[in-house]
Amino acid sequence: MKRVMLLCLSLLAAGAAGDARGDSAKLWSVKPDKGFIDDPMAFDANEGRFAYIHTDSATFLKIVVLRTSDFKPELEINVKEVTLVPKSLVFSPDGRRLVMLWMDGYKGTRGAMLFDLPSGKLLKKVGPATEASVILHRGKQVVALAQTQTSAAGANTYAVTAYSTDRFRRVSAGRTTVQADLMVKPPGVRLIYWEPGHATLVGMQKGKYDRKRDIRLPERGVRYDLLQRKVVWSEEPKDVVAWTKATTMRPNHPGQYRFLEVTDDLKGLHYVDLDNNLGSVTTPVEWKIYEPKSLEQAESWDGKTLYFSMTVDPVNPDAVRRKKADQERMDLYRLDPGPKATPLGQVLTQKRRFGWEGGRRFFSYLVKLKGFGRGGKEIRVYHASR
Repeated sequence: MKRVMLLCLSLLAAGAAGDARGDSAKLWSVKPDKGFIDDPMAFDANEGRFAYIHTDSATFLKIVVLRTSDFKPELEINVKEVTLVPKSLVFSPDGRRLVMLWMDGYKGTRGAMLFDLPSGKLLKKVGPATEASVILHRGKQVVALAQTQTSAAGANTYAVTAYSTDRFRRVSAGRTTVQADLMVKPPGVRLIYWEPGHATLVGMQKGKYDRKRDIRLPERGVRYDLLQRKVVWSEEPKDVVAWTKATTMRPNHPGQYRFLEVTDDLKGLHYVDLDNNLGSVTTPVEWKIYEPKSLEQAESWDGKTLYFSMTVDPVNPDAVRRKKADQERMDLYRLDPGPKATPLGQVLTQKRRFGWEGGRRFFSYLVKLKGFGRGGKEIRVYHASR
């Protein structure tokens, strides 16, 4: 009887310990003997391969491509320019190419390298530029290089060139100038924000004058494609207040088509889509156990999938009430159409900074270095929740 009572008490204690989930199923990990694992990571479109970067930032820099069927190396690419700072890895949709976006750590300029798969041969390098991005343009994956120049009068001129990711062939280019008062001609709009790659901008256009009613019509939101040199979308915001609120948050999320932002009262998440419709997102786990300021997010290169993570606050209200701290845990989510986030998995952080890369079948997790702003000491791949 004592044994049964003790078992019941232990189960009750476990039940009172809050949301005590452990790590997702780990499939693979590595801790390099020398150097570190850099921040960029990527899965290919089918998640049959995973790529990461191993470097010491001084004597070697290599891209490692693994098969996710057995997590054995398929390819190692030695990059000659070892002092470049890798900023992103992106597979081409067909898996035949791999793009590495880079930054010159001394000059701050950016560019891109294109590698053939499976040979690992460097096909071409483009840059330097002010900004380099992989984006979706007119249904195709391209690398967009943007050059920015500022005049003495405060006007900024943007020149953008798009390259295909099959051979880095130039496919289109455009140029425009944003005056100091944020007016852009063409198309005659007041700039609100740039979309990823500076390939498109969104602004407000003064309403036309209606002679019959002797009134000026409301302003219209406009999306202008710099590479096509034309307006691709124009309409009056249906809810001006919500649209204005959404666009006001945009400067906090450069380089994203869609984004999340914690509400002012720290009690939930705003969600803003491509067209600046303002909504909200709920998580399966009670929001109150999260540290609101722990939100991290990343968008797929084509803008179609948004991933985000929240971290459990060890001294959340439930833990305080139990007088027992929870373990700090990262919960990773995928945001599909609709207001509810899809859980991908979780990792106990051991109170260490981390990075991640989301996928539908897997997700990777980088245990960050202490006292160093770049890279980590260990990389892992986990099974994503189904």
